[in-house]
Amino acid sequence: MYLKNKIFLISILFLFSCQPIETIQTTVFNNSNLYTFSINAKNVETKLIYEPIFSEENIEDQITNPPINKLQSWIENNVSNFGNANKFIINILDASITKKNILNDDAKKYEEKNIFLYEVSILVEYELYDDNGYLIANTTVESYRSTTSQKYISLNDVDNIINELVLNSLIDFTNESQIMLKKYMSAYLVN
Repeated sequence: MYLKNKIFLISILFLFSCQPIETIQTTVFNNSNLYTFSINAKNVETKLIYEPIFSEENIEDQITNPPINKLQSWIENNVSNFGNANKFIINILDASITKKNILNDDAKKYEEKNIFLYEVSILVEYELYDDNGYLIANTTVESYRSTTSQKYISLNDVDNIINELVLNSLIDFTNESQIMLKKYMSAYLVN
């Protein structure tokens, strides 16, 4: 009887030890999946007007993939030019990410009362000038996304939440860019 109990106990422990391990998928930034366009311009110029505000809430300097880097990478890989006239200028006005400690009004009895709110904001102005410096067409594109997380989570979870938020914000931004560029600059675009 003792041997049967021992074998049963070992079997139960073995079964519980074979439970699947939670694997966390990392967010993959792949510009080839995002909107690509070519503009009829002699050259394309990117102006970084946005300057990060260093504060407790702004976390761009604390993360490996800030929105500004991903936005610039998208511009380098997905915006091209053709032709021998005109100048296309991309003004980056905002590419910020913030993290705020807020009160969770919907928290249940045993849930945390304080949570983190992450917000990503992207604002870009597209301008097309002729060779005489006259503005031919322009449009402004904005993207804003936010999400929340518990206050006490692993660093890996924080990275995944931020990366997913930045990626989704960039997807929103490129989709909105496609709509606005087709609306205001369709005569100068090749997709």
